Parts: sequence; structure tokens; C-alpha cells
Amino acid sequence: MAVFRLSPLNPRKTGDFLIYLDNAATTKPCRAAVEAATLAMEKLYYNPSSLHFGGLEVNEYLRSCRKTVADAFGAPPEEIIFTSGGTEGDNTVLMSAVPWHAKHVIVSAIEHDAVIEPAKKLASMGVKVDFAHAGPDGVVTPDEIARLLTPETGLVSVMTVNNETGAIQPIREIASLLKRKKSKAILHTDAVQGFLKTETPLSGGGAEIATVSAHEIGGLKGVGAIWHKKAVRIRPLILGGGQESGDRSGTEPIPAIAAFAAACEERKRALSSDLAHVREASEEGKKLLAAVPGCQVLTYPDASPFIINLALPGYKSQVVLNALSAKGICLSSGSACSKGRISRVLEEMGVEHALADGFLRVSLSHENTTEDLHQLSLALSGILPTLVRLD
Repeated sequence: MAVFRLSPLNPRKTGDFLIYLDNAATTKPCRAAVEAATLAMEKLYYNPSSLHFGGLEVNEYLRSCRKTVADAFGAPPEEIIFTSGGTEGDNTVLMSAVPWHAKHVIVSAIEHDAVIEPAKKLASMGVKVDFAHAGPDGVVTPDEIARLLTPETGLVSVMTVNNETGAIQPIREIASLLKRKKSKAILHTDAVQGFLKTETPLSGGGAEIATVSAHEIGGLKGVGAIWHKKAVRIRPLILGGGQESGDRSGTEPIPAIAAFAAACEERKRALSSDLAHVREASEEGKKLLAAVPGCQVLTYPDASPFIINLALPGYKSQVVLNALSAKGICLSSGSACSKGRISRVLEEMGVEHALADGFLRVSLSHENTTEDLHQLSLALSGILPTLVRLD
């Protein structure tokens, strides 16, 4: 069971164990990442741009980390740009649409705010932006992209896996559509929830640019990457000393990058076993949770096993989350950025208000087990009868 003892700096009134089921918000750093970051902080603290022996040594180490991350993408190292995370990566790609002379941009309506907000910014700058709708299954179809596509479309952005529902988007099929239509549009995918959680390497998934975040795969917060095909130039969002081959200025955070590379190496090596383990836990967990009176498991035809959606009609999700938290069980009501608001993704999908109001997201990692989900089902069975239903 994925349980660990909380630090004395975080005392709890009711026990001191935690069952963590909010891995789509962030993951626990893996041991290899922590060790790599520690080594870098203690021994490799030089600036990689310095020309003395220390700087040259760290620059060579940075090169090896870039290759490791690139291998996880299935891409050459020169196609990788290190960023501060998924938000910066998405902003960089979306704001590159202006120097790409894109007059029209298509963004799926179920994107993370890191894509939605820069898309709105583009609209305020005079770029025509259309939001592609998702169906009740949470999927944006190629037909929907085709409906919006014009000769002036310069960028299409559709995420790999939705961070709230786990719905897997048809990126390869959308890429095929753009090719058939002889569209000049560049296809971007926010792959934060799909990176090293699907069998297909991102470089072979059909997109031309992908953005990821290290803390979603057992790395540290504050670092991520953009992968882009060589033919697609990224226009820098951050200007300065010209690091990252001029694509992203700022002294590279070597400890965070070292941890990112270590996490990539570990998760890439364990990918097949991770997927098998999570699929088994997810399927068994859904059966356990479906048996809880008052709890509905929302299922979609093609969804990531790493995310399970629950609906508790008549209950406020935040009330249930607070009760679970008091028992040492951590999950969420959707995106960590939504802060308690009813999900616009669920509204986009047409999920009825009673279900959306009591929506819970259970997100797994390779460390979670069926026993974790069994404990969640027991906790819900005990909590729900004590709460006042609103219907």
C-alpha cells in the first residue's frame, strides 16, 4: 500500500498516515530524482555557462541529462528545451503563434488553463481563436477540428490526456487529418498527463510539439520540457543570456534537471510494468468504489487508467474531500488549479450539475495499490451516511 509517514512538521489530529491519490496534481519525487538533485547541489553547483573547468564539467552533465530526457520522448537531444514546467511550456508554444504569423488558432475547450489563458491572450491581440468542443465522452474528435480548420489556421492545440477525466485524445488521428487537408497548422499537445504513461513515445504520436512537467513523473517542481521537431522553431518567451540555444534564457537549474532526467530514466525503464500495475489497481478499484452506496464511477470508452472519476450526487465534493482529508486520504475534485470551482471541463462535456457538484478525481501512480482504493471505499462508506444530502 502506498503509505508514508508524515513529517513532524505536518502534525495531524487523527493519525499520522497518508494515502495519496492526487497524483495528477503532483507526484512524490522518486528516490533516484532526490539523489540526483542532492548530488547536483553538493557537487555540480557551477554555472554551466562558465568557461572554467567546473562550468565545463556541469555543461557536459547537462548535455547527458538532455539526452536522457530526449530518450524518454523518443527524440534527439537538440529537440529538447528545458523550461520551468508545463505552464511555461504551453505559454511559450501558444505565444509562438504570433511570430509564426498564425491568423487562426484552434484550441480544445478541455485544455488546462495553461493553454486556455494564453489562447485568450492571443484573441486579445487580434488572432482568431476557436475552441474545439468535446463530446460527452470528453474527447475532441478529428471531425470537430475539421469543422473549425481554415487555410489560415497556424496552430492546433489538443492535450494528450485530460487532467480531470483522463480521456485520451486522438492526437495521431488529428495529425492525419491535418496532413490530408494539407494544412500548414502546427499540432501541439500538452502531454503533462500522458508523458511516460502511454506506450507510444511522444515523438511518434503525431504532434510536432509537446510540453511536459517533471513533477508529474516523480521529478521536482520547477522544471519541464518542450519537445519540438527540428523544422518547427520555438520563439523564446524568456529573453536574456541565450541559454537553451537561444530558445529559453536563464541559468539552467541543474539539480532540478538532474532529478528530471533521473525520473525519466526510471519511469521509461519501468513503463510496461507501471502500466500493467496501474491498470490492475484501477479496474479493481472501480469495482470497489462502484459498490459504495451513493457513489457513481464515471467511465469513458478510451481513458487513462491513471485517473478514476467519481460522482457523489447530492453531496458537495469539497465537503467530502475535507472529510477524507481528516482520515489521511488525499484526492481532489478536479484540476489542482480549479480551487473548488465546478469544472468547466465537465460543463463542456454536458455532465449534469448534480454529478459535477459532487465530482471527485482519484489519480494514481505506480506506487498506489488496490489496498489504497479499498481504504478509500471504506472511508467513503463511513463518511457519506454522516453527511447531509442536498437533494
